[in-house]
Amino acid sequence: MSLKKKNKVKPKKIGLILNKVYDNFKKNQKNKEKKDLKLREENIKKEIDKIRFKEKELKIKDEELLRKDDSQKKKDEDLRKKDVQLRQKDDDLRLKEKEQKIKDKEQNIKEDELIFKEEKIKKRDSENKIKDDELKKIEKDQKKREIELKLIKEEQQRKDIDLEVREEEQKKKDQKEFRKKQKELRIKEEQDQKIKDFEAQRLKEWEDKFDKEQKVKLEEDRLKDERIKQRQRLREVIQEQEDQSLQEELFSRLEAFEVDKTKKN
Repeated sequence: MSLKKKNKVKPKKIGLILNKVYDNFKKNQKNKEKKDLKLREENIKKEIDKIRFKEKELKIKDEELLRKDDSQKKKDEDLRKKDVQLRQKDDDLRLKEKEQKIKDKEQNIKEDELIFKEEKIKKRDSENKIKDDELKKIEKDQKKREIELKLIKEEQQRKDIDLEVREEEQKKKDQKEFRKKQKELRIKEEQDQKIKDFEAQRLKEWEDKFDKEQKVKLEEDRLKDERIKQRQRLREVIQEQEDQSLQEELFSRLEAFEVDKTKKN
Protein backbone atom coordinates (compact mmCIF):
# COMPACT_ATOMS: atom_id res chain seq x y z
CA MET A 1 0.00 0.00 0.00
CA SER A 2 2.80 2.43 0.88
CA LEU A 3 4.72 1.48 -2.29
CA LYS A 4 1.74 2.33 -4.47
CA LYS A 5 1.41 5.72 -2.81
CA LYS A 6 5.10 6.44 -3.34
CA ASN A 7 4.68 5.54 -7.02
CA LYS A 8 1.73 7.94 -7.31
CA VAL A 9 3.65 10.77 -5.60
CA LYS A 10 6.74 10.51 -7.86
CA PRO A 11 4.99 11.43 -11.12
CA LYS A 12 3.51 14.51 -9.46
CA LYS A 13 6.92 15.68 -8.25
CA ILE A 14 8.48 15.11 -11.69
CA GLY A 15 5.71 17.15 -13.27
CA LEU A 16 6.25 20.01 -10.82
CA ILE A 17 9.98 19.97 -11.46
CA LEU A 18 9.44 20.06 -15.20
CA ASN A 19 7.01 22.97 -14.93
CA LYS A 20 9.46 24.88 -12.80
CA VAL A 21 12.30 24.24 -15.24
CA TYR A 22 10.11 25.35 -18.15
CA ASP A 23 9.07 28.55 -16.26
CA ASN A 24 12.72 29.36 -15.51
CA PHE A 25 13.59 28.80 -19.17
CA LYS A 26 10.83 31.15 -20.28
CA LYS A 27 11.95 33.83 -17.83
CA ASN A 28 15.57 33.51 -18.94
CA GLN A 29 14.45 33.66 -22.54
CA LYS A 30 12.42 36.82 -21.92
CA ASN A 31 15.29 38.45 -20.05
CA LYS A 32 17.63 37.61 -22.88
CA GLU A 33 15.18 39.00 -25.44
CA LYS A 34 14.85 42.22 -23.40
CA LYS A 35 18.61 42.61 -23.22
CA ASP A 36 18.96 41.96 -26.96
CA LEU A 37 16.18 44.46 -27.69
CA LYS A 38 17.76 47.11 -25.51
CA LEU A 39 21.12 46.52 -27.12
CA ARG A 40 19.58 46.85 -30.59
CA GLU A 41 17.84 50.08 -29.58
CA GLU A 42 21.09 51.54 -28.35
CA ASN A 43 22.83 50.56 -31.57
CA ILE A 44 20.03 52.13 -33.60
CA LYS A 45 20.32 55.37 -31.62
CA LYS A 46 24.05 55.44 -32.27
CA GLU A 47 23.45 54.88 -35.95
CA ILE A 48 20.83 57.67 -36.02
CA ASP A 49 23.30 60.04 -34.30
CA LYS A 50 25.92 59.18 -36.86
CA ILE A 51 23.44 59.78 -39.69
CA ARG A 52 22.42 63.16 -38.25
CA PHE A 53 26.05 64.19 -37.90
CA LYS A 54 26.72 63.20 -41.48
CA GLU A 55 23.64 65.05 -42.65
CA LYS A 56 24.83 68.18 -40.86
CA GLU A 57 28.24 67.85 -42.51
CA LEU A 58 26.58 67.34 -45.88
CA LYS A 59 24.39 70.39 -45.35
CA ILE A 60 27.48 72.53 -44.62
CA LYS A 61 29.17 71.14 -47.71
CA ASP A 62 26.05 71.81 -49.75
CA GLU A 63 25.96 75.44 -48.62
CA GLU A 64 29.61 75.85 -49.58
CA LEU A 65 28.89 74.22 -52.89
CA LEU A 66 25.95 76.55 -53.46
CA ARG A 67 28.13 79.56 -52.83
CA LYS A 68 30.75 78.19 -55.17
CA ASP A 69 28.02 77.35 -57.65
CA ASP A 70 26.66 80.92 -57.61
CA SER A 71 30.15 82.22 -58.23
CA GLN A 72 30.61 79.71 -61.03
CA LYS A 73 27.24 80.63 -62.48
CA LYS A 74 28.25 84.28 -62.66
CA LYS A 75 31.44 83.30 -64.40
CA ASP A 76 29.50 80.98 -66.71
CA GLU A 77 27.07 83.78 -67.53
CA ASP A 78 29.93 86.07 -68.51
CA LEU A 79 31.41 83.30 -70.58
CA ARG A 80 28.01 82.60 -72.13
CA LYS A 81 27.62 86.21 -73.17
CA LYS A 82 31.05 86.17 -74.72
CA ASP A 83 30.23 82.86 -76.36
CA VAL A 84 26.97 84.30 -77.73
CA GLN A 85 28.88 87.16 -79.25
CA LEU A 86 31.38 84.77 -80.78
CA ARG A 87 28.58 82.57 -82.02
CA GLN A 88 26.88 85.54 -83.58
CA LYS A 89 30.06 86.39 -85.41
CA ASP A 90 30.43 82.75 -86.45
CA ASP A 91 26.81 82.70 -87.59
CA ASP A 92 27.37 85.79 -89.68
CA LEU A 93 30.43 84.21 -91.20
CA ARG A 94 28.62 80.94 -91.79
CA LEU A 95 25.70 82.80 -93.32
CA LYS A 96 28.00 84.55 -95.72
CA GLU A 97 29.75 81.29 -96.48
CA LYS A 98 26.39 79.61 -96.91
CA GLU A 99 25.23 82.32 -99.30
CA GLN A 100 28.42 81.94 -101.26
CA LYS A 101 28.01 78.19 -101.28
CA ILE A 102 24.44 78.61 -102.47
CA LYS A 103 25.62 80.84 -105.28
CA ASP A 104 28.37 78.39 -106.14
CA LYS A 105 25.87 75.53 -105.96
CA GLU A 106 23.44 77.38 -108.20
CA GLN A 107 26.23 78.01 -110.65
CA ASN A 108 27.23 74.36 -110.50
CA ILE A 109 23.61 73.36 -110.97
CA LYS A 110 23.36 75.56 -114.06
CA GLU A 111 26.55 74.09 -115.42
CA ASP A 112 25.32 70.58 -114.59
CA GLU A 113 22.01 71.35 -116.28
CA LEU A 114 23.85 72.49 -119.38
CA ILE A 115 26.01 69.39 -119.31
CA PHE A 116 22.94 67.23 -118.70
CA LYS A 117 21.11 68.88 -121.62
CA GLU A 118 24.09 68.34 -123.87
CA GLU A 119 24.38 64.72 -122.76
CA LYS A 120 20.65 64.29 -123.17
CA ILE A 121 20.87 65.66 -126.69
CA LYS A 122 23.82 63.39 -127.42
CA LYS A 123 22.00 60.44 -125.91
CA ARG A 124 18.87 61.23 -127.91
CA ASP A 125 20.94 61.53 -131.09
CA SER A 126 22.63 58.24 -130.24
CA GLU A 127 19.26 56.60 -129.53
CA ASN A 128 17.86 57.95 -132.76
CA LYS A 129 20.87 56.59 -134.61
CA ILE A 130 20.43 53.24 -132.88
CA LYS A 131 16.72 53.28 -133.74
CA ASP A 132 17.52 54.13 -137.36
CA ASP A 133 20.04 51.29 -137.47
CA GLU A 134 17.54 48.97 -135.86
CA LEU A 135 14.85 50.05 -138.34
CA LYS A 136 17.24 49.46 -141.20
CA LYS A 137 18.13 46.09 -139.77
CA ILE A 138 14.44 45.30 -139.28
CA GLU A 139 13.68 46.33 -142.85
CA LYS A 140 16.60 44.23 -144.08
CA ASP A 141 15.45 41.28 -141.99
CA GLN A 142 11.90 41.83 -143.18
CA LYS A 143 13.00 41.76 -146.81
CA LYS A 144 15.08 38.69 -146.11
CA ARG A 145 12.11 36.99 -144.45
CA GLU A 146 9.85 37.99 -147.34
CA ILE A 147 12.31 36.43 -149.79
CA GLU A 148 12.57 33.31 -147.59
CA LEU A 149 8.79 33.13 -147.30
CA LYS A 150 8.48 33.53 -151.06
CA LEU A 151 11.00 30.77 -151.63
CA ILE A 152 9.26 28.59 -149.05
CA LYS A 153 5.91 29.32 -150.69
CA GLU A 154 7.27 28.46 -154.14
CA GLU A 155 8.87 25.32 -152.77
CA GLN A 156 5.61 24.40 -151.07
CA GLN A 157 3.73 25.02 -154.33
CA ARG A 158 6.15 22.73 -156.16
CA LYS A 159 5.71 20.15 -153.43
CA ASP A 160 1.92 20.52 -153.65
CA ILE A 161 2.06 20.07 -157.45
CA ASP A 162 4.33 17.05 -157.07
CA LEU A 163 2.03 15.69 -154.40
CA GLU A 164 -1.03 16.23 -156.61
CA VAL A 165 0.72 14.49 -159.51
CA ARG A 166 1.77 11.59 -157.27
CA GLU A 167 -1.71 11.42 -155.75
CA GLU A 168 -3.27 11.41 -159.25
CA GLU A 169 -0.84 8.71 -160.38
CA GLN A 170 -1.49 6.74 -157.21
CA LYS A 171 -5.21 7.22 -157.70
CA LYS A 172 -5.00 5.92 -161.31
CA LYS A 173 -2.78 3.08 -160.14
CA ASP A 174 -5.21 2.26 -157.32
CA GLN A 175 -8.17 2.40 -159.73
CA LYS A 176 -6.35 0.14 -162.18
CA GLU A 177 -5.39 -2.22 -159.39
CA PHE A 178 -8.97 -2.10 -158.07
CA ARG A 179 -10.41 -2.92 -161.53
CA LYS A 180 -7.86 -5.72 -161.89
CA LYS A 181 -8.74 -7.12 -158.50
CA GLN A 182 -12.47 -6.77 -159.26
CA LYS A 183 -11.97 -8.62 -162.53
CA GLU A 184 -9.92 -11.33 -160.84
CA LEU A 185 -12.52 -11.55 -158.10
CA ARG A 186 -15.34 -11.78 -160.68
CA ILE A 187 -13.47 -14.50 -162.59
CA LYS A 188 -12.77 -16.35 -159.35
CA GLU A 189 -16.42 -16.04 -158.32
CA GLU A 190 -17.54 -17.35 -161.73
CA GLN A 191 -15.08 -20.24 -161.44
CA ASP A 192 -16.21 -20.92 -157.88
CA GLN A 193 -19.83 -20.79 -159.05
CA LYS A 194 -19.07 -23.22 -161.90
CA ILE A 195 -17.34 -25.53 -159.45
CA LYS A 196 -20.29 -25.23 -157.08
CA ASP A 197 -22.75 -25.87 -159.91
CA PHE A 198 -20.68 -28.85 -161.10
CA GLU A 199 -20.44 -30.26 -157.59
CA ALA A 200 -24.14 -29.62 -157.04
CA GLN A 201 -24.88 -31.43 -160.35
CA ARG A 202 -22.66 -34.34 -159.37
CA LEU A 203 -24.29 -34.44 -155.93
CA LYS A 204 -27.75 -34.43 -157.55
CA GLU A 205 -26.72 -37.20 -159.97
CA TRP A 206 -25.28 -39.23 -157.08
CA GLU A 207 -28.45 -38.64 -155.04
CA ASP A 208 -30.61 -39.69 -158.00
CA LYS A 209 -28.44 -42.78 -158.56
CA PHE A 210 -28.54 -43.58 -154.86
CA ASP A 211 -32.33 -43.19 -154.83
CA LYS A 212 -32.66 -45.49 -157.85
CA GLU A 213 -30.35 -48.06 -156.31
CA GLN A 214 -32.30 -47.86 -153.07
CA LYS A 215 -35.57 -48.32 -154.97
CA VAL A 216 -34.13 -51.29 -156.88
CA LYS A 217 -32.80 -52.82 -153.68
CA LEU A 218 -36.10 -52.29 -151.95
CA GLU A 219 -37.91 -53.83 -154.87
CA GLU A 220 -35.53 -56.80 -154.87
CA ASP A 221 -35.98 -57.22 -151.15
CA ARG A 222 -39.74 -57.05 -151.61
CA LEU A 223 -39.63 -59.66 -154.40
CA LYS A 224 -37.29 -61.83 -152.36
CA ASP A 225 -39.66 -61.67 -149.40
CA GLU A 226 -42.56 -62.39 -151.72
CA ARG A 227 -40.79 -65.46 -153.16
CA ILE A 228 -39.92 -66.68 -149.66
CA LYS A 229 -43.55 -66.30 -148.65
CA GLN A 230 -44.67 -68.14 -151.84
CA ARG A 231 -42.23 -71.02 -151.20
CA GLN A 232 -43.41 -71.16 -147.63
CA ARG A 233 -47.04 -71.39 -148.80
CA LEU A 234 -46.09 -74.07 -151.35
CA ARG A 235 -44.32 -76.09 -148.71
CA GLU A 236 -47.34 -75.80 -146.48
CA VAL A 237 -49.56 -76.93 -149.37
CA ILE A 238 -47.21 -79.87 -150.16
CA GLN A 239 -47.12 -80.89 -146.52
CA GLU A 240 -50.91 -80.93 -146.49
CA GLN A 241 -50.90 -83.66 -149.21
CA GLU A 242 -51.64 -87.11 -147.79
CA ASP A 243 -49.74 -89.02 -150.48
CA GLN A 244 -46.14 -89.33 -149.33
CA SER A 245 -44.74 -90.03 -152.78
CA LEU A 246 -46.53 -87.02 -154.15
CA GLN A 247 -45.05 -84.85 -151.38
CA GLU A 248 -41.56 -86.08 -152.20
CA GLU A 249 -41.98 -85.43 -155.91
CA LEU A 250 -43.38 -81.95 -155.29
CA PHE A 251 -40.55 -81.11 -152.83
CA SER A 252 -38.02 -82.36 -155.40
CA ARG A 253 -39.47 -80.17 -158.10
CA LEU A 254 -39.65 -77.18 -155.77
CA GLU A 255 -36.00 -77.57 -154.85
CA ALA A 256 -34.96 -77.97 -158.50
CA PHE A 257 -36.96 -74.81 -159.32
CA GLU A 258 -35.32 -72.85 -156.49
CA VAL A 259 -31.82 -74.01 -157.58
CA ASP A 260 -32.57 -73.03 -161.17
CA LYS A 261 -33.94 -69.68 -160.04
CA THR A 262 -30.84 -69.04 -157.93
CA LYS A 263 -28.54 -69.81 -160.85
CA LYS A 264 -30.44 -67.37 -163.06
CA ASN A 265 -30.15 -64.61 -160.44
